[in-house]
Amino acid sequence: MCTKTEKENDDNATAGVTKSAHGPNVLVANHPLLQSKLAVLRSSSTSPSTFRKVLTELTYLLGYEASASLQTKLVGVSVQSADGGDIVETSGVKLIDRVALIPIMRSGLGMTEAMLHLLPNAGVHHIGMYKDTASSRPIQYYNRLPRQCKADWVFILDPVIATSASVMSVIGIMKKVREE
Repeated sequence: MCTKTEKENDDNATAGVTKSAHGPNVLVANHPLLQSKLAVLRSSSTSPSTFRKVLTELTYLLGYEASASLQTKLVGVSVQSADGGDIVETSGVKLIDRVALIPIMRSGLGMTEAMLHLLPNAGVHHIGMYKDTASSRPIQYYNRLPRQCKADWVFILDPVIATSASVMSVIGIMKKVREE
């Protein structure tokens, strides 16, 4: 799940990702690789070690898709020429958007390491939620979110999305943080 600033609300869709009826900032990933890995995660016969491995792989794929609209700037890069001789100057890109990762504890922690491999400069902030059995509403039990959100992008990490109540609750909290 990711949130975008208004300037990044575009109509570009990448392969395997479709716009959602849930709003302009929700993308539904339906790529066959994602779907097959999701089936492994859902299976009751999946061992814990296989679950962790496949969750990491799935997170790389989702992170790749979710970060497609991050802003970049051109930078100079020195590279060795194709013949192995001189060093030549060329250009490359550098990410300029500030990113925050928010794993919902505990399940979201399994996605954090893979996202940090993709976005090593991202800030990591934690929140703990559980579902109240009587009301089925999410209850916050731990909060290490920033008092002010200085990130351009926030990726909420949670592989367990049944009713989406926990994710929606965290989005509501982050909207309040952004307004302050």
